[in-house]
Amino acid sequence: MMDAPAVLQGHIYRVDAANRRFDLLTETLFDSVTRESRTRHPARWTEHTRFVRVIRQNSFAGLESAGPAIFRDLDAENSAAARSGKPFTALRVLLLAEGEEREIFRQDDSNYLAAFRPDPSSEAQRGGWTRFGENDVPVRLRGPRAEVEIHRKTTADALLQGFWKARVWGARDADGVWAASRMDIEALPDPRATDDPRLPRVLVIGDSISMNYHEAAKRALRGVANYRRIEENGGPSDRGVACAELWLGDYTQPGLQWDLIQFNHGLHDLKQAYDEATGEYGAHQVPVEEYQANLERLIAILRQTGARLMWCSTTPVPNDSHGRLGNVVFGRRKDEDLVYNRAALEVMRRHPDILVNDLNAFVRASPEFDEWRNQSDVHFWDSRLQETVGRAVARAIARALSGNSRGASAPGDERCVKKIG
Repeated sequence: MMDAPAVLQGHIYRVDAANRRFDLLTETLFDSVTRESRTRHPARWTEHTRFVRVIRQNSFAGLESAGPAIFRDLDAENSAAARSGKPFTALRVLLLAEGEEREIFRQDDSNYLAAFRPDPSSEAQRGGWTRFGENDVPVRLRGPRAEVEIHRKTTADALLQGFWKARVWGARDADGVWAASRMDIEALPDPRATDDPRLPRVLVIGDSISMNYHEAAKRALRGVANYRRIEENGGPSDRGVACAELWLGDYTQPGLQWDLIQFNHGLHDLKQAYDEATGEYGAHQVPVEEYQANLERLIAILRQTGARLMWCSTTPVPNDSHGRLGNVVFGRRKDEDLVYNRAALEVMRRHPDILVNDLNAFVRASPEFDEWRNQSDVHFWDSRLQETVGRAVARAIARALSGNSRGASAPGDERCVKKIG
């Protein structure tokens, strides 16, 4: 007997074409029946499995023929215009493959299904027409963030031709193997095609701060290391535990190993509920005790790679700030980073082989951040500051790779910790 149909999302590894098998690496999923967590899912396909290749771009370039399209997440104004045969704009468009079932996609007022024909002569190839009765209705993409998702039929042979992330429809069979009824696959770059095999491989796990300094650090480490960071925002520490194996990838394959992993969580953990009426702060997103437990879990997962580990301290919260996510109001309090950094350092002291890149101390001590310290935003949006932070991270990574503890040091050595960066 098989479970009810569902969808798994992750990255495809270890494809065995002869036996129609593969591993799907996902975020950690918790099985409420077995009480076990799963990250790697053995999976299979059959001669009946439907394969769809997904291509994303920000225009209709390369498209010539008409076909069905779903204009997704339309606002009320554009939804009303589309459904009454008037010109409209769209932020997200899904172009369906020939014969593709439409029932699996959300059907509501914000998602409009219509026949679509691209206009190759439109500006930047970002326009076309939908069919409304006997009339052609102009439609165009809205803004630089617009996305066109193109679906094309493909076969299982594609799985052997690169790296893929996938959405896999199906169910788990009696042997615990995920049986795929449909697979949407999207190409991922093969890092071995661009990495210098003579250099060590470095992975950075972090939130939007690491996104701020990513390009600067990568430039500074050119010729020193193959520098990479996770694709998304690492968020709080519980997300780190859930996603770590997915972020690490199939590091047992030649050329995909990690030599050094710098990791950080904190700025999301220390967020607190905020009452706008009273000005009072509530519970942290992740309480300190849970934060420490999550770091221990994360370290255990990262150790499996055999890489050298380096904790990066959370950068400062310069002043109180407040924000809103949907209907939830949250805040960060000035210097709350110090509380969470002390908690993290307690964990790192239990693992004296883990290096510490004290980026917090670097930012606090550097006069280049004097103006930044007067604001409430924790991010480094100024390109000059991004360059400064990126170079500091690059120095710590380079010293860690060379074994020089002046740049990155074990947490038991307070004198060296203060010199990090």
